[in-house]
Amino acid sequence: MNNKENDELFLANKEIALQNLQREKRAAELLIANKELAFQNKEKETRAQELIIANKELAFQNKEKEKRAEELIIANRELKSAEDDIRKLNDELERKVKERTSQLEIANKELEVVNKELESFSYSVSHDLRAPIRAIHGYTNILAEDYIDNFDAEGLKVFQAITRNSKKMGELIDDLLAFSKLGRKQVSFSAIDMNELLKIVQDEITEEDENVPNYVVNILPPAMGDKSLIKQVWINLISNAIKYSRHKPETIVEIGAYQKNDMIVYFVKDKGAGFDMQYYDKLFGVFQRLHSQEEFEGTGIGLAIVQKIVQRHNGLAWAESELDHGSCFYFSLPSIEQTLI
Repeated sequence: MNNKENDELFLANKEIALQNLQREKRAAELLIANKELAFQNKEKETRAQELIIANKELAFQNKEKEKRAEELIIANRELKSAEDDIRKLNDELERKVKERTSQLEIANKELEVVNKELESFSYSVSHDLRAPIRAIHGYTNILAEDYIDNFDAEGLKVFQAITRNSKKMGELIDDLLAFSKLGRKQVSFSAIDMNELLKIVQDEITEEDENVPNYVVNILPPAMGDKSLIKQVWINLISNAIKYSRHKPETIVEIGAYQKNDMIVYFVKDKGAGFDMQYYDKLFGVFQRLHSQEEFEGTGIGLAIVQKIVQRHNGLAWAESELDHGSCFYFSLPSIEQTLI
């Protein structure tokens, strides 16, 4: 083999070696590419699994949403039904309120008419009865002056009964007339100095009643009211306190006041006979008495007059008592500050 052939063979071997080297390099690159592809495929499989799980979760959520939507539809239907029921109930309630209001207005008008008729009747009856009572008084005075010595014991007893009962009837008529007049009297409001008014009442009662009480009087704040009417309230309450303390060793009448919200509350307290609170509902009624006529005289109208006067002043009258331990009567009147507002 000559040199030329050797050179060619050498070159051919070098070419083959270079090609083999390139093939090995290419094979290494392919191996790396396959590994990378295998990794990517694995990642895709993992991603595919995650997508499957996500799709299942999404499908579950969609199912829950559909279920929730159905529940909301049902709830909305029930809510609308409830709203319709409430609307119907409100309409019915409003209808009943209007109907009841109308009935009350009619009843109030009828009551006003009845009260006016009753007041007119009471006034007429009491006024018309005065004439025969005056006649009875006149004839009994004539009998007392001219024929009293001719009566035997039984006749004198009958005469005294006629005199006593005619006097009682006269007092009853006077009280009934005073009560009926209250409904027609115009209430004139002004500031009342209660300390001054109470002093006047005490002086008048002391002149008329032999049983002079021991007064315990606190400072009384002023209030708004009709002075002449409130004077009658004080007279009736204090007179009652003295009367029902008659059988006690000492007559003590405590008078005081306190403010409650926009009202002045006055009270008259005694340690007299008292009354049983279970009969309280009769206390302020006309002709209602909780004690017998023999025990304590009276017509049973005094407290009814007190309540009516106080109510016409937009106040309240009430009492607390314990049998044989005394009573405390309260009445409230508008304060001066309230009237100025």
